[in-house]
Amino acid sequence: MGYRYLDISVPLGPKIVVWPGHQPVAFSHFHGELDGAPFTVTRMEIGSHTGTHVDAPFHFSAGGCTADKLPVDIFIGPAQVCDTRGAEVIGADHLRRCGAGRVPRCLLKTDNSEWIRRGPIPQAPAYLAEDGAQYLVERGVRLVGFDGLSVDHPERSAAHLVLLKAGVVILEAIDLSGTAPGDYELLCLPLPVVGGDGAPARAVLRAEGADGGRHAAEG
Repeated sequence: MGYRYLDISVPLGPKIVVWPGHQPVAFSHFHGELDGAPFTVTRMEIGSHTGTHVDAPFHFSAGGCTADKLPVDIFIGPAQVCDTRGAEVIGADHLRRCGAGRVPRCLLKTDNSEWIRRGPIPQAPAYLAEDGAQYLVERGVRLVGFDGLSVDHPERSAAHLVLLKAGVVILEAIDLSGTAPGDYELLCLPLPVVGGDGAPARAVLRAEGADGGRHAAEG
């Protein structure tokens, strides 16, 4: 049986949706010649929490693990996409009902996936409640994936604090809009940014079945 690979990363470019107040992405190009052949070099200006990215514990704790020290095995292995659409506040009850926490990597599909690639950011984006974060910690989850710019409410950081304090890594700004809930294998490698509080990442889900498509079709 073959596999299909589902890219859940948000393309990184100048039009990408960024957190309010954060610097927009900027690209500039240098063109030159080397040994008679033309070449192009691109200068990229991005924040550490722009686009699909990983939050390291150092993001909220001065003594926490930095992006370059995160164990690679956290980002590769069984993952569960949980459907929490329709809920603005995702608490422990929502997660319990959808069976979250069966495997070490839990990816939450919310209504945020409808705007994460193109914007605009709604006034009330979905977010993970503190008790929801605590539930995932108690279930032994090592990585929480989220399809919004932040796993938290725009004016709070409770979920971040619960997860990162427990050593749970957060993968934010993934696009699950066309990905069906279910079991997958996550393949995600953040850049090893030395001393980084966060790092850009490419996130892919592998599912059994014929090769093809960017996303799995909704059932």
